[in-house]
Amino acid sequence: MEKSRPAVVTLVAILQFIPALLLPPELLLSVNPVLLLVPIAFFVFLGWVMLALKRWALTLCIFVQGLNVVVRFLILFPQASSGENSMDWLFVITSLASILLSTAILYVIDRPKVQVAFRA
Repeated sequence: MEKSRPAVVTLVAILQFIPALLLPPELLLSVNPVLLLVPIAFFVFLGWVMLALKRWALTLCIFVQGLNVVVRFLILFPQASSGENSMDWLFVITSLASILLSTAILYVIDRPKVQVAFRA
């Protein structure tokens, strides 16, 4: 029996790297480009196994997106202040957007149709 992949799984597999790598531009540009290859390679691999509907890929995606939400909440308030009584609004906005996108991905992949596709 051939597995049927819902369209939402393809969308998540392609776009699931965005919440984890969503950072302010100056912070992203300050990182050595070689260091960005590791997470990019990881997300390419995760997207590929999600498209193949491997059972453990769903668990790994849930773990990565959940960890992103927790880490973003933990660093949001200490990193948001950029000095005395000033806020780094770009960091706050990108962190909140990342949290919302990860939460949306978690909601979408927890739907029964997606769960059944990975179990079939």
